[in-house]
Amino acid sequence: MNARNIVIGIVILALVGVGGFYAWTQYGPGAGSQSAVLDGLPEPIVDPLAQVQEGDMVLGDPDAPITFIEYSSLSCPHCARFHSAVLPEIKKAYIDTGKVKLVLRDFALNRPAFEAALLAHCVSPMAYWGMIDQLFSTQRGWVNENSTAALSMMAAAAGINGKDFQGCLADEAVKQRILNSAEQGSTVFKINSTPTFVVNGIVVTGERSFADFEQIFDALAAQ
Repeated sequence: MNARNIVIGIVILALVGVGGFYAWTQYGPGAGSQSAVLDGLPEPIVDPLAQVQEGDMVLGDPDAPITFIEYSSLSCPHCARFHSAVLPEIKKAYIDTGKVKLVLRDFALNRPAFEAALLAHCVSPMAYWGMIDQLFSTQRGWVNENSTAALSMMAAAAGINGKDFQGCLADEAVKQRILNSAEQGSTVFKINSTPTFVVNGIVVTGERSFADFEQIFDALAAQ
């Protein structure tokens, strides 16, 4: 075999190798497992509510390709665990890197949760996420029969005096917005418990681990 034929043979082998590697990355075990993740979930719901709406509270880059919506009740212990144990990992790996944006929507399950949501919307938009963190981390202290008094103390610590706090609780526009959030979520996504997540239109119910969301986000990013 002369030198020219040897060179041609090497080039052909290289091209076959590149083609095989491409096929493996696109259709091999990794790609198949990513596809299986989405195959095991409901079909995406195509509705404007699956995207950011005017007035939504958004954490992360508004242009992030994955829209991660959480329907949450501030009195829900499963939601509190998600915010304390799972969300920080999601934030670090996906939200802070511009891959995912989080939209938090109210789905208040009881009076304490409803009043807490009113308080969260009463603070400035810059303070909103901090108040949400505080409400979840102190949940056991204010989810009770005296929730109004406990929340009033939290409001005072945030610079909202008693009169203004009562004004927050009486704000009919915000009340209706909170009620609409739950009603629309129930109608469009059939939500009846919290937390319920909607990821690019795919409804994911119940408390999930970081690994669960990691698989979903990576599978959507690979599409």
